[in-house]
Amino acid sequence: MAQQDTQLQAQFIPRFRTDIYPFIAPSKFRESLRNKVTIITGAAGAIGQGLAESFAVAGAKLVLTYNRTPPPPQLKERCLKFGASEVIFVRCNVAELEGCEALVKQTLDLHGRADILINNAGANGLGPLHAQAPEDFIKEIAVNFHGPYYLMRLLLPHFREQRSGCVLNIASRAGTVAIPYSTGYCSSKAALINLTACAQKELDIDGMGNEVHMYSLHPGGIKSAMTLKSISTFSKHLGDVWLTRYVEYSAESVSNLPPQAQSKFVNALDIYDDSPYLNGMVCVALATGLGKEVLRGRYFDVGQDLEDVLAQGEVLKGNPDLYGLHTSFLGGLKNGGVPEGGYRREEWGMEFPGF
Repeated sequence: MAQQDTQLQAQFIPRFRTDIYPFIAPSKFRESLRNKVTIITGAAGAIGQGLAESFAVAGAKLVLTYNRTPPPPQLKERCLKFGASEVIFVRCNVAELEGCEALVKQTLDLHGRADILINNAGANGLGPLHAQAPEDFIKEIAVNFHGPYYLMRLLLPHFREQRSGCVLNIASRAGTVAIPYSTGYCSSKAALINLTACAQKELDIDGMGNEVHMYSLHPGGIKSAMTLKSISTFSKHLGDVWLTRYVEYSAESVSNLPPQAQSKFVNALDIYDDSPYLNGMVCVALATGLGKEVLRGRYFDVGQDLEDVLAQGEVLKGNPDLYGLHTSFLGGLKNGGVPEGGYRREEWGMEFPGF
């Protein structure tokens, strides 16, 4: 047992990253996904735009979706400049099955195939569960969980048939922790992480794990705009500078919280200063298959240095609880639910008191 415990310990602590670093430098992945048809939902926001430009550097054919707010016109221009094979914008409400069906049909009709799906669209309300309108809660679940499920369900048969494909589900650290007043978001992101893991296990059982691989990711702490730091870093790599507006929790949404909770959310995003291109380039690296031997089906925090994590692949292979949803129990009860030595009859066969 001691030998096994030692084997499963981290060999060293992965470095923490907030911006692009040499292992995921855009220059290393230029043209690495040439002509790969890549669907990115929620492309109008900062994370979506960072993903679009990162996959443009890799030479992908981009299908960029939005719901109400179209991406800025300059986004197509930049993506083509950075190396995208093709760029189209498609309006799609991922919360509706019909919209997802239309998106997949349009993509396959236009390109004849799809190679990479990035479920990035998200919704996050802020308020007490007991006061939230049920339709608002359901909408969050629909955007954050049903939409990714719809698109995965629609594209997985295609990926299986062509024996290649990649799914990148943009989750959140909120999926692994309990955040009050963000119940719908936390719940749906936790479900998304486990959806990814379960679907990958099915592919592995069918012997297709190395051909169709999927991941869930925490994209880092990103405001809905790029900080000056991230702009200057990416412009150094790609020669382009642009700026969009910042979005914070609105004063109205914070005012709806109980007084004792408001102070925790007023400046909650001030610590978010990660570059959206950190997430973008980690996703590009994973889409090329760089980490599929040890990370497929798992939940990865892009703040950890990908090179450092992959260098400890044997540790990950030896511990299925790493980079996934799991829990711990007193007494060492296994996450599978069966205690060491099995169940004893006296523990489940006792009569009810009074009988």
